[in-house]
Amino acid sequence: MKIINVISSPIQFILSLSLLTFNLASANRDYISNLETQACTGMYQRDAWGGSVAPFISTNLKSFGNSEGETPDISIVVFEYKDISLLGYATQAEADGYSYTKTKYVCDSAALSSGYCSEGELGSFIYNSTAVIGKNSSEIKIYSLSEFGVDKALNYHVLNTGYYCVASYSPSSSKYKIDINFRNSFGNIAASEYPKLTLYAVLAICYAASFAYYGFQFWKHKHEILPLQKYFLSFFIFLTVENVLIWSFYDLTNRKGERDAGVKVYMVFISLLNSIKFTFSFFLLLVICLGYGIVYPKLDKSVMLKCKILAGVHFVAAVFYSIANYLKSAEKADVLAGISSLPITIATAVFYVVTLKSLTTTTQLLASQKQIVKLKMYRHLFRIIFTSLIILILGVFVSSFVFLGLSSIDLIEQHWKTRFFYFDFWPSLVYFVIFNLVAFIWRPTDTSYMLVASQQLPTDPSNAADFELDDVGSLQGEYENVRDDDSFDLDTFDHRDRNTDRDADDFEFDIENESNDRSNDSTAQDESTTKKNNSKESENPFADPENPFTQK
Repeated sequence: MKIINVISSPIQFILSLSLLTFNLASANRDYISNLETQACTGMYQRDAWGGSVAPFISTNLKSFGNSEGETPDISIVVFEYKDISLLGYATQAEADGYSYTKTKYVCDSAALSSGYCSEGELGSFIYNSTAVIGKNSSEIKIYSLSEFGVDKALNYHVLNTGYYCVASYSPSSSKYKIDINFRNSFGNIAASEYPKLTLYAVLAICYAASFAYYGFQFWKHKHEILPLQKYFLSFFIFLTVENVLIWSFYDLTNRKGERDAGVKVYMVFISLLNSIKFTFSFFLLLVICLGYGIVYPKLDKSVMLKCKILAGVHFVAAVFYSIANYLKSAEKADVLAGISSLPITIATAVFYVVTLKSLTTTTQLLASQKQIVKLKMYRHLFRIIFTSLIILILGVFVSSFVFLGLSSIDLIEQHWKTRFFYFDFWPSLVYFVIFNLVAFIWRPTDTSYMLVASQQLPTDPSNAADFELDDVGSLQGEYENVRDDDSFDLDTFDHRDRNTDRDADDFEFDIENESNDRSNDSTAQDESTTKKNNSKESENPFADPENPFTQK
């Protein structure tokens, strides 16, 4: 059982595809049948994590036979996976004119005549106690199931940390189903998932610390806050609460078990939160790349509507993807997994392409207008996205390499404890870093409010580095005097209709009057000179050397 992170920005774009190839069991409870005859999972010894229960593996025969009254006849073997070489014997076989060596694990007439088993062991698994490899690492337990229910006397006691398997065989062609309980000492959660209890608690604390820092900056500059910064603060709260809820989900699973009805409802709720998280992340990144809050005080209504529609489609696809992965076995690829991953992959790809295109268009616009400060911010954003892509590619490559190597017994023994990090947790860490970096660029500062209110003039080459200060009241939602042409268009942005010769009466500036510092006995000529200087400063409000947006 695991929380499957719906595609993050941009980490899970390719990772969703790699999830389809992962095929190791991690459930605390599993089952075997006449169709799926074996199940494996990792388990810890009692001293590893502590706990009140000695770890064990039990079998519960739920059904057998095609008709009532049929006597069960099933052979079971429980063993640590690295001891698999001690089971069965090698024999030569031929196919299409080629001979090869294969291993036979069940005692039959051929094995009996070759002396690999006794007559009383017919139909059961063969344990080669005289193998050259030597003593087995853990107990290898072979027994038969002839009654329904759980027989505690047949429980397999786990004394060593390792990767354990349960296999079954029935000489008849009857259908059967056996529930397997891999019970660890610390609770009902799978051993490979247990470290998440600690890691998600730490991640929630990290989000809380980031929220505290951003909240302090928000309070410190509460009179210069932009709407975009309010979204970041609200999302910090959401992410902190979400990670606390994810931690509580694993804690509830450990106490109640994954088959509990309340756990399943909670699981669906967490999947919805994940869908909201990643969809809003894409939406927020898209409107930032379109210039919302920094380049333009607002976006055109049609552009914003398109962004909302795309976000809605992505959210529906994300919910479908997440719930579909919960309905199936978490690590078994099937048709449902392929169907559910297709819509979210397409929606994410579209979101990603539109975001990069918007970022390129906005960056080119800022470069053409020589808006150096804003251009620097968006170039930082581009570096963050590009770096995340590199990490994504490397992460998927490493995860795929680990998966391809899991056919080796040694690698299975090595990676079952850390598989959750390679296939699940590392995207959460990368998302945390990326979100904090983006939020840091758009954090509240002394000049961020004035920066968004500034507009550099591209019409005068000699003053291309100067700023024109727009009406800061528009940042508080008073947009009724803003022309529709001032909104961002996805293809072009025309500044030709902007009146660059604005009246000085449209602006209010606090310019210090130099004449107040002069003595009352100044001559009329000095007063005339002072008035002339003040008149020039009114004509050029950006001559104030204390104006942080004046560029020389």
